[in-house]
Amino acid sequence: MIVICSALVALISYASLSVLKKSAFYKPSYLSQHVEPSNFDYIILGASTGLTTLNTELIDSLNHTKGINLAMDDTALATQYLMLQHFIYEGKSTDYCILAPSVFDFDVTDSVMSGNDYRFMMFNDRDYVQNHYSTFDGTDANLLKLSRWFPALGVAYYNVEILYPALQATVKPEKRNRFDANGNYVYPLSSSDDQKINTSTTFQIGFKNPWLMKIKALCETNNIKLIYYISPLQGYSVMAAPQINEVINHSDVLQNKKYFYDDIHVDRKGRKKVTELFADRLAQIME
Repeated sequence: MIVICSALVALISYASLSVLKKSAFYKPSYLSQHVEPSNFDYIILGASTGLTTLNTELIDSLNHTKGINLAMDDTALATQYLMLQHFIYEGKSTDYCILAPSVFDFDVTDSVMSGNDYRFMMFNDRDYVQNHYSTFDGTDANLLKLSRWFPALGVAYYNVEILYPALQATVKPEKRNRFDANGNYVYPLSSSDDQKINTSTTFQIGFKNPWLMKIKALCETNNIKLIYYISPLQGYSVMAAPQINEVINHSDVLQNKKYFYDDIHVDRKGRKKVTELFADRLAQIME
């Protein structure tokens, strides 16, 4: 009975990961199986701010470009480096990489594994994914690493995030998890009234996070131009370190609460306004 149960658990685990790998549900699988063409003018990497601030569909309609948003919520720069590796491994290319992490992540020096790194589990037979998991300590990282050989470990630990989505993907393989066909997601309109924001805090970021150097090096190796993006903040103004030139700084371009969903995320109106500003600046850079 134990042998039968173990075999059944192993079979369910392999099947769940296989279904998710072929589906569009999570962004790594979506990129691998459902994204055409292979050549882009730009890609967006980042966390929830990059995911919800910049609308590639609007950028492309204004600039006549082709881009895709590969940002994922609840991720840090280490995961964004992993996504860039994944993008390149899949044989796709881009002229520009827009790096839009959480603003405060630019200067984090003691990184931990991101909460959504399990979304690469179906690709854990690849060395770059295994190397990522091996970089970190702790139960999550160890189980994800071991799931290369014993997938039931990772599937059981992340059961809600794997089993239920696998069932959904079995019925609807094209279903995506909170992002559209261009990789974008948007927060609903703010409930805040029309109210001017008084910027109360100004701080400088020094781009000290060690993963920035890895991302920059990988971009240079693949002839990709890297641009750092600082997304809007409510009540904050950010200054970039003077030695960093490739920066689009929109930290204080929105001076009204009606554009913000919360302190660090814009709403639908805010996204449209800031995307138009971004598209104009990107067009100047691409000239």
